[in-house]
Amino acid sequence: MSMRCSRRRALQLLGASGAVAATAGCLSSGSLEDYALIAGELDLSSIESLARTGHLWPDPTAIRATTRVDFTDETKTRYVSELFDTGSVAAQQWPLVWRVPWGKGTAPRPTFFQRDGIFYEAAITDEQYLERERWHFAVERVDETPPDDATVERTPIDLSAQDERVIEAALDAVYAGNDGFLGEPEFETLQTVEYHQGLDADTSELVPNPPFDFIQHEHSEEHFRPVTDQRTVRVPEWTYTVDEVAGTPEEFMEYARDAIIKYDLTANDISAAARDVMDDVISEENRRRYEEGAPPSEELAAVLEALGIADDLQPIDSYDDRVDFKNVVAEYQDAVHQFGLIVTP
Repeated sequence: MSMRCSRRRALQLLGASGAVAATAGCLSSGSLEDYALIAGELDLSSIESLARTGHLWPDPTAIRATTRVDFTDETKTRYVSELFDTGSVAAQQWPLVWRVPWGKGTAPRPTFFQRDGIFYEAAITDEQYLERERWHFAVERVDETPPDDATVERTPIDLSAQDERVIEAALDAVYAGNDGFLGEPEFETLQTVEYHQGLDADTSELVPNPPFDFIQHEHSEEHFRPVTDQRTVRVPEWTYTVDEVAGTPEEFMEYARDAIIKYDLTANDISAAARDVMDDVISEENRRRYEEGAPPSEELAAVLEALGIADDLQPIDSYDDRVDFKNVVAEYQDAVHQFGLIVTP
């Protein structure tokens, strides 16, 4: 059996015998953080807790589209009405079923809606990608003062409600991740706002040529130059269905709990060493985190097998960037936990 090389194991070896002994004791050749298994307790005790976790949506229109400018409530309401009236709807760029990062792709997680006192489970029945020609609008910050003959508009700019939303989203995109307009831009590359089926480029004054040369934000002296471009993009389209699963909150809670908890590790026949890994990762003392270098030990591999991750986990050198396997829900030691694996090549 290979020796487990967790952060705790490495620190124990370092403390006992120094760095040389630690290196010799850890058969893994990679960083301690090549594989990080994380965990957190999951509250499945009430309707409210399911809504907080993202499993239950009493109002599906609250789900954001995967676009910088969200769909309008009217557009979402139309989709939702079709879904419940016909049992199915196709929607572009609107993730009605919760999907989580799963290696190089994504994986669905149980998603429920509540409508007129009835509970439904949503499912994806088809997924395709469509090629579309779409306009993009962006702004880039400029350090120099605009020339005297330039047209400079200070926000808020008197345009249509749609164009105002596009400008606001483009300005926000420059500083995404920062606190408003404080600090330096988060991104080095141009962050664009893509027109979509809910944004009519034909009626927009911003594309192809905006009626101004620069934008000045109302809360700063910074200036931004507009940039427009038309590109061919791949647009995801998902077909969703809904099925009634419960007529009362009590029935729904029982159904949802069974659907969300995917594994019962208490009943699984895993080795004592693998249980040690599980105990480490759920421990608050260890920050609910367990780390190993590559390749994974037999004990960690057994845990990943029990969590349904092992079959989709590729050798670490096949990943160019960090990948995550998120939101695996399992019962262990009479509690419900949400597990995830972070792979950092």
